[in-house]
Amino acid sequence: MDHPARRGLLTAAVLAAALPALLTGCAPDHRAEAAGPTPPAVTGTPQAPESGPAAMAALPLAAYQTAPEAARRLAELRTSLAVSCMHRAGFAAFTADPPAEESDTLPAGAWGYLDAGAAATQGFHPPTRPSAGASRTPDDNSDAYVTARVECDRRMADEFKPVDQPGTDLVNRLFAESLQATDRDTRVTTATRAWSDCMSRAGRPATDPATLLRRYRSAPAATPAELADAGADATCTAGTGLGGLYFAVLAGYQQQQIDRNTTTLSDHQQALKDDAARLAKLLAAG
Repeated sequence: MDHPARRGLLTAAVLAAALPALLTGCAPDHRAEAAGPTPPAVTGTPQAPESGPAAMAALPLAAYQTAPEAARRLAELRTSLAVSCMHRAGFAAFTADPPAEESDTLPAGAWGYLDAGAAATQGFHPPTRPSAGASRTPDDNSDAYVTARVECDRRMADEFKPVDQPGTDLVNRLFAESLQATDRDTRVTTATRAWSDCMSRAGRPATDPATLLRRYRSAPAATPAELADAGADATCTAGTGLGGLYFAVLAGYQQQQIDRNTTTLSDHQQALKDDAARLAKLLAAG
């Protein structure tokens, strides 16, 4: 019988901290802004990003989040320590799924971008990867197993809690506000309407790219209909320039936020560097 404490491997906690949310294709919750931002200047025709994750990682506020490489190493360390913890508790056969690679994240997000290659094969789903298949011990439903799991989870939470929670909260809030401002920007709304018209002409009507993501993200696998929608999405995004424009506008709003919060964000950035140094010591210690 499944026990609530067993639902989701220790890797659930690992993955939660492994990569910034910006790489998952899921935007932070939009929150009300304290003051209306000034529409940033965008010159020329912004080039579409190589990929959604790459574009998000290049945004100004990304400099104040854990870098992808550091996040990957942190996830690996968390996995290793979690397994060691369970082994010390007497469950030597326990293993955990490895952290997801960046390429395993959703190829499309609520930001008007979908790679053409991913559209043809994945749709709005991450690439299929074989399951590592965590080993099960004969008594993994026992009270002892559940107690060990809970204790190891607690230790991981204590060891890897954010070093600067107020700074993390500020970055998350600013990111959400920048998304909200970009959604309202008249240049983006105009390009989005053009994208929607293109989708209708292609016989795949949709209001905006986020609509398609919400429609398909919970499906177990990509279907022919999803791949058709994804292909039209990629074509219309490229044809309208929506992807490049969206990220250029988003970057502009984020730079304004950084300029208004320079001191606090600089302190947070230093805290992240200090934590990266602590992580390097833990890794060096094996």
